[in-house]
Amino acid sequence: MEFGWIINLIGIAFNGLRWAIESILSMTLFKVNPELSEAFASTIALLVSLTAAYILLVVVSAGKKILGIIILLGWALLIVSMIISAL
Repeated sequence: MEFGWIINLIGIAFNGLRWAIESILSMTLFKVNPELSEAFASTIALLVSLTAAYILLVVVSAGKKILGIIILLGWALLIVSMIISAL
């Protein structure tokens, strides 16, 4: 199985994000000097990507904790109900 297309897709998405940020910067903050938008767009795009990955990891780890608590409660309730039914 080849995963090269996934890397290409990520690259295309990153370039699209960089282009969008560059366009927004050149139309707003850097109207006077649009060349500066090229310098900052890549850094902003990288930081946005890393922030999104971080938020995703935080959400997943929080979900993992919640799922662990639910599983623990489920096992505890199962054991308690088995003990009560055996009495």
